[in-house]
Parts: sequence; C-alpha cells; structure tokens
Amino acid sequence: MKYLIYIALIFLFATSCKKKTSVVIQVQDYITGDGTAYAGREYAVSESWTPFFETKSKIVATGFLDDNGKASFNLKMKNNRKYVLGVSEPDNICYGGLVQHYLEHEKSNMVDFEYLACGYINLPRVNTNCEGPDDKFRFKYYYTDDPDIYIYKGYIDANYNWQENKFLEGCINYSNAVSYNSRPVGNYTIEWMVERQSGTTTGIDNFTITENDSLAYLIEY
Repeated sequence: MKYLIYIALIFLFATSCKKKTSVVIQVQDYITGDGTAYAGREYAVSESWTPFFETKSKIVATGFLDDNGKASFNLKMKNNRKYVLGVSEPDNICYGGLVQHYLEHEKSNMVDFEYLACGYINLPRVNTNCEGPDDKFRFKYYYTDDPDIYIYKGYIDANYNWQENKFLEGCINYSNAVSYNSRPVGNYTIEWMVERQSGTTTGIDNFTITENDSLAYLIEY
C-alpha cells in the first residue's frame, strides 16, 4: 500500500509541476505594420483546471503592451492546466484583435496578430437608366487584398455567387440615403449587376476607406 501511495504522489507531482515558457505578444496594423493603436493596452493570462468536475480559474500574469504593441514575459505553466491569453482591445478596431489565444506548453509562444482600424462608408444608389419596375440590381463589395477580412454578403451566397432572389427592384433613387457603416480601413472592390428587359450589364470599381473618415460612394446604374 505504501508503495502505491508513493507512486501516486510521484505521478501527482509530475503532472502538476510548473515549467517556464516564454510568451511574446506582437500586435501590428495589417497595412502599416504599426502597433501604436494598442500602446499601453493590458494583457492577462488565465489558468484553468477542473478538479472534481467543476472548472476553476485564476489570473496568473498581467501586464501592458509597449508603445508599439509588444510585450514579452516568462510564464510558469502546469502540465495539467490550460492557459489563455487575452488583450484588451481599443474601441476603433474593425478587424482582428485578440479575444483569446490558448498558450502551448513546453514551447515558446509567439502570439502575433494583425488589426485594422475603422472608417465609414455610405453607398447611395440611383437607377439612372430605369426601364421599368422589373429592373433588378445587385451589388457586393469586399476587401481587395483579402475578402476574408471583409465582404458584404447582402446579395451573394457563401461562395460569392449572386443570389437569384436578392436584389433591389424598380426605378430606385436612394441618392439622398445617409447610412454610414463602420468598415475596416483599406482598399475595396465593388461589383454590381443590373438586369433589365434590354439585357444584363455589370460594373466594377474600387474605393478606399480611411481611418475615422466618412466616404459616400454613389452608384449610378
């Protein structure tokens, strides 16, 4: 019996001992590589475990990012516990940002993430060549470099194809519409399709959203 207890204690010690690992956080703007938007933001690491079917957790490390959104520290991690890193996010972030990141045991953790600030876009539309109430108009726009960053899916399906039953119909005139929406800053591609009795026409163009600025892009078709 004593031998079994001794073995159990060795096993418990081996599974709960702490080992140091290094953690490096680097935040950078997707376009410029700059991380100043996150300067001074707080980070924290929580440790969690589940004794007797009830999960418990505690904060085991905290600190602040430097002037360029970077921080590095050493962390003691127990083999049988989970560690999650979180960083507080500035208000004006429309893409990226670190909500949570699970740290790995027994290796250096390089936590790199990119972000984009917000700008604002308004897209009024006018059917300047209307042929009647059966005119149909669809459009989509997306982040030019990477549609995964942002794509407007109001008139397309998950595979970026036009949806047959999604369109604006008739002789619409939304030239005075004011509806600004926040979007990640950067270059966008916009595509549209018009179906009339005379035939189908398409168009494509580009626009740029800048930080804290408001852009009105009028579509005339």
